[in-house]
Amino acid sequence: MAESAGIPANPERLSPEELTRLQPGLARLMPEIANRFWRAVHSARAGNWPLARWQLSEMNKLFRLCTITRPKYTDDIAEYLHDDIEPLLAAVAAQDLETFERRAAEAVDAANELHRRWEKGYIVWKVPESPPPDLDLTPR
Repeated sequence: MAESAGIPANPERLSPEELTRLQPGLARLMPEIANRFWRAVHSARAGNWPLARWQLSEMNKLFRLCTITRPKYTDDIAEYLHDDIEPLLAAVAAQDLETFERRAAEAVDAANELHRRWEKGYIVWKVPESPPPDLDLTPR
């Protein structure tokens, strides 16, 4: 790297297309999304509604990032958030575990349907039966 008057030169600038290729795709973001969903489900089961709400909120932010980095999925993500995640958030707000469990199962089914729609039917997602071992879900 050449220096001028003691100031390091800027690294080579990347084009917008090169920057786009560096952005995380769904293959990198979906494990984070699934992790948030898993934690939300088990938080609700433990009665830790604030944690369940926060996990779903953080999951929504990750989905919004997906729409920026991979805009071809924007419509399907918007539909999923509206049809499947908003009802989960409503169940959390009502602290209604029965509705939450039903809606969570429906959200998993809907996610797997989206995998099939995008020709990734070999991806069959499920929520782990055990709670995350690294997180204390006890309500505070």
